[in-house]
Amino acid sequence: MVKRQLLYKEWKQSELTFILVMLVAIFATPLSLLMEYSTFQDCLNNRDCLMDTTTFTYIFKTDAFLSLSWVMGVFFAVIQLGFERNKGQMDFTVSLPFSRSSIFHTKFFLGAGIIASVHAVSYLLIYLLKLGLGPIETPGFNSLYVSALLSALMIYSLFFAAGALTGSAISQAIVGFSTAILPYLVIGLPILHLDFIFKTSGMWLDKIFNFLITPISPITYITANSFYQEYPLWFNREEYIVPIVMMLLFYLIGLFSFIKHPIERNGRFFLYSIMDRPIQIMVIVFGVLGFGWVGFSSDSLIGYFVGMCIGGAVGALTSYFLIYRKR
Repeated sequence: MVKRQLLYKEWKQSELTFILVMLVAIFATPLSLLMEYSTFQDCLNNRDCLMDTTTFTYIFKTDAFLSLSWVMGVFFAVIQLGFERNKGQMDFTVSLPFSRSSIFHTKFFLGAGIIASVHAVSYLLIYLLKLGLGPIETPGFNSLYVSALLSALMIYSLFFAAGALTGSAISQAIVGFSTAILPYLVIGLPILHLDFIFKTSGMWLDKIFNFLITPISPITYITANSFYQEYPLWFNREEYIVPIVMMLLFYLIGLFSFIKHPIERNGRFFLYSIMDRPIQIMVIVFGVLGFGWVGFSSDSLIGYFVGMCIGGAVGALTSYFLIYRKR
């Protein structure tokens, strides 16, 4: 599956970038903890500084690395596929004497391996600091590291699949972020329109968003760390199982797309030309529904229909220039 020669080629192709990102990501949380601990000790030794406790506490929910580690997934996926297509290097890569499956797996497991290694080394450094600094409290230490790792891998898998379907870095980013909010577009927008038309109480709308749309939206796992503390779960450990299932789904979509698309169409929005028209129709529909929702604020049918007309025009123009204009 993973070929050593390909692995070496992929590493050398972006070696400096990989190393710099790894160094920054590995030491981000340990250094942040040390800086806060140093400030805590200075305050503890200062009589003018009031302290409620002599035990240092580090809050991982506010940690920059754990909150933004998913950015690594986006960054690596775009570098490995989108930028390579932008530079015209993908044609050379797929012409090498390796199967498309081997190329895909080598790229994927290199990026996923770096992300997992970064989290593992960062976790180990924090664990050693806990043993050495004491007394120190780190609420949510294990669970937040696991959540950050799964979120980063899921987002990486999502954007890697987007890269396997698209012909440029900007197309890959647009498809990736659009997919991250897709349940809100496909399920949420029509429900909002039904709520406006039938003038419901809104309670059932809140339940659908909280218990159906939000848990299956990839964007949830990178923006709402407290979501699972505010709402009941579908089942035990849902916050871990759902990202794993989505990661495997995106991985299979990416693998199938990378193996099956017949030619490289670098610069085109989609590598599969058959996807152009259906996606354009979807963009127009989302534009109609989205701008129609904005028209709700006028609380009149005129504003509602005007908003939908504007949305249809915006969706048609946007989809045309994005999908049918070669970069």
